[in-house]
Amino acid sequence: MWFLSLPTVFKYTLLLLSGMALIACQPHQDLKQKEQLKFEKSKINESTTALSVVDSSGYSVRVNRSAQRVVCLFESGCDGLYMLNQGDKIVGIPAVIYQQPELYHAYSILDPRIKAKQIATPSQGSNATNLESLLLLQPDLVIMGGAEKQTITILRQLNIPVYIMQSETYTQTKKELTDIALLLGAVTRAKKILDYSDAKIAEIQRDIKKTGNRQTIYYAWSSGRIFSTSGTKSNTNEFIELAGAKNVVKTETNQPNVNPETLIEWNPDNIVLWNTNPQLIYQRPELRLLKAVKQKRVFNLSPAFIYNPHTIKIMLTALSLHQHIYADSPAYAMKKNQYEVLNMLYGSTAAQALLAP
Repeated sequence: MWFLSLPTVFKYTLLLLSGMALIACQPHQDLKQKEQLKFEKSKINESTTALSVVDSSGYSVRVNRSAQRVVCLFESGCDGLYMLNQGDKIVGIPAVIYQQPELYHAYSILDPRIKAKQIATPSQGSNATNLESLLLLQPDLVIMGGAEKQTITILRQLNIPVYIMQSETYTQTKKELTDIALLLGAVTRAKKILDYSDAKIAEIQRDIKKTGNRQTIYYAWSSGRIFSTSGTKSNTNEFIELAGAKNVVKTETNQPNVNPETLIEWNPDNIVLWNTNPQLIYQRPELRLLKAVKQKRVFNLSPAFIYNPHTIKIMLTALSLHQHIYADSPAYAMKKNQYEVLNMLYGSTAAQALLAP
């Protein structure tokens, strides 16, 4: 017969208890490990899940995961990215943002990098993209208009996703914002914006039903081009219709020129200007007999950035026009309305700065 000393018994007892504890904990640890592996696997799947949309040209645009470096050469597309809170992913912008003082001012409010002119501009215009400069930015998504077909083809041959934008109608603008949101992982934000915009448009439509005769509008282009207008196949006609009014121009031509005699013959109820001083209308002696002039119903869409109809802000343009035409809202009410919409799109600080004198 043999005996173990007390210290030895104590030692083995501890080992036995430790082993039992390990065995007891094993199922829990296995479960934790399985859950961790499942979580990590889901993260991998999420980051590598391909995202695909069809752009306005009918081309299928595919990214392997949410885009992180975006070159956006379509100015209205840049605006949309900031609405989606994705501006930090922009690594390239069109030069027009730096070249036009009003655009530069607005985007400087939205992004300090633009204020410091730190974001590259690989495109000098709609047909002047520097391909080498663009490639140096290593984008995983390029957003642009459809004019530069050769550049687009080369980028796609290099397996760089290119999304073509047009934003010619409210429906198309909504779809393009949704597409970009999907490619950048901002679907929830896009839905919030579009639900808000649709609700505003619905308000106008309900009010239109209470209105009697629909008023007519003559629209004049910016920089004092008061005899250059827009036909029925145009973005301008879109926001006129959304506002519950009728375009006095009946031709489908996008940018027809008219003479004073024709404008007098049309005799619109309202005249809408784009970033132009209304005095240019009031001071012309040949236009003094116009109904809109006699009744002081000349409305200026300014600043142009907040009324850009190639963005979801076409809703703000339609809303402001509707209030001006049918409600004859005072200036303070219009300002309040502008702030509400811009606050939704860009946040309170940016909204206040964009509306500052």
